[in-house]
Amino acid sequence: MNTVDQVLARIDSVIPHPLDPERIPLDQSLHRILRESIQATEDQPPFHRSSIDGYLTHPDQNLGKARLLPSRLPGEPISVLPSLGTALRIYTGSSLPSGAALIMQEDTRILPDQEIELLKKPSTSLVRHQGSHARKGDTLLDCPSLIQPGSLALLASFGITQPKVSRLPRVAHLVTGAELADPSALPQTGKIRDTNSIMIRSLLLSYPANPVWHGRIGDDRRSFSQSLAKALLHKTDLVLLSGGSSVGDHDHTGSVLEELGFQILVRQVAVRPGKPLILAQKGDTLAFGLPGNPLSHFVCFHLFVRRALDRWVNQPKRPLLRAELLSGAELKTDPRETWWPCHLGNRNSTFTASPLPWRDSSDLSCLAQANGLLRIPAGQEAGSPVEVLPTISW
Repeated sequence: MNTVDQVLARIDSVIPHPLDPERIPLDQSLHRILRESIQATEDQPPFHRSSIDGYLTHPDQNLGKARLLPSRLPGEPISVLPSLGTALRIYTGSSLPSGAALIMQEDTRILPDQEIELLKKPSTSLVRHQGSHARKGDTLLDCPSLIQPGSLALLASFGITQPKVSRLPRVAHLVTGAELADPSALPQTGKIRDTNSIMIRSLLLSYPANPVWHGRIGDDRRSFSQSLAKALLHKTDLVLLSGGSSVGDHDHTGSVLEELGFQILVRQVAVRPGKPLILAQKGDTLAFGLPGNPLSHFVCFHLFVRRALDRWVNQPKRPLLRAELLSGAELKTDPRETWWPCHLGNRNSTFTASPLPWRDSSDLSCLAQANGLLRIPAGQEAGSPVEVLPTISW
């Protein structure tokens, strides 16, 4: 049986390179991984500009009266300094000539006959000088880096509207199980509502992936094979198969994958919850057979599926956090490595982990509060500090 680290190493080996990059519109690139370093295309600010609403004067202007010149609106360039004894009304962001000095409007007094009184000496420190934020050629964003809302604004400020980013992996998801009913239905006795469909879709949308196909079938082998073949028509990079990965009479995942030309790389992993995990490969397409129980689903996604998605988009490895173990559910040892749902917090600048209660791998009750998985080594008790894999971004 494979260990968790062995499965992770196998995933890394079958995804040696990220997917080819693509250029997309800036307004579609939020949370994508940048695949090129970005250099400033111009100085920023591109010209000297005002940081205030106030008045432009000659730098040698003294206190006292000054004659007002016709005002200029933001966006109208000013190429020449006012002469001594005059002042020009300007606004925040106004273009300024070299050597400008400014005075804030609250440090002046309006007088009759188009004059003002300067109550303070004008200052050059109120000017935002050309290139004070960045010089042309400066590196703004490194590769790889995650494009966040602030990144979008930065790119827009330099006119970069088609960034090169990692292509999102195309993912198909097939849920199996004759016992499953739609969440909107009142299940008959013996049936349960399907929770894995919405869980996987929400997880895929939370991470770098493009869900392109979804299906739900019973336990019929022929339907399974036909549905999987249909999923592969969508040029998928990844197929997720919920349920059917164990060794029961109706668990067809492994044999159907082989029938369709996949090579089985992993059949089981020594992890709790999540033992019956299948990893298979056909050309550039990977398939995961995920155990049907929802808690196992959640754990296997964050341990293994997320690793594959990250590799495809060139996301650097996500480190485990060291956290202080707080009181909570009783932690039980097991011969297998356990990844225990927990609530990850922060107290006095120290990460904390509170283990959440769960009875078995079908128990969903802890997942609404879980934002991390606490690692318990095989056959050992958890002791503080512990290692935690966050299941949200920190």
